[in-house]
Amino acid sequence: MGKWECYRCSYVSEGDNPPEECPNCHYSVTFWIESVEERPLTVKDFVRSTLLKLDAGSSVLDAARLMRQNDAGSVLVTVAGQHVGIVTEHDILYKIAAEDLPASSVPLRDVMSTTVFSTRSDTPIRDALKLMAKHHIRRLLVTEDGKAMGMVSQRSILGGSFRLAKDSKEDRD
Repeated sequence: MGKWECYRCSYVSEGDNPPEECPNCHYSVTFWIESVEERPLTVKDFVRSTLLKLDAGSSVLDAARLMRQNDAGSVLVTVAGQHVGIVTEHDILYKIAAEDLPASSVPLRDVMSTTVFSTRSDTPIRDALKLMAKHHIRRLLVTEDGKAMGMVSQRSILGGSFRLAKDSKEDRD
């Protein structure tokens, strides 16, 4: 039997599988985090250390190809080596494809989000998820000692949670 933590209110439920709704906050939880009592999970447990970067003048097509080649969902946009924004697969779908714009001639500066939310690598995963929910975003830039070290996304947290749950179940068996 495992323990599952609601990322919204931190309620811990016990069972082989997490409930569909949190009994405490009644939130329809999309996914639960397996509760680890010895050491809380942090962003560092789920970070993807490869940071994809392109200059703001690069085309959306360049970004889409780079994301596909690296199986990634975002590209940091830079000007003179400094992060100035982010372009995600969601941006490309909604701002380019849905508007039937030519991706090869639209520069990243025209579609990027200029706010890049970040968190430290030692941030508890539940806090990172709360930050994502609060700002309606799916990924965070992860920093360590004040320097960018990678990205964490809802997708990487979900996949990592399933991997950790499977590993701990195998350890108990």
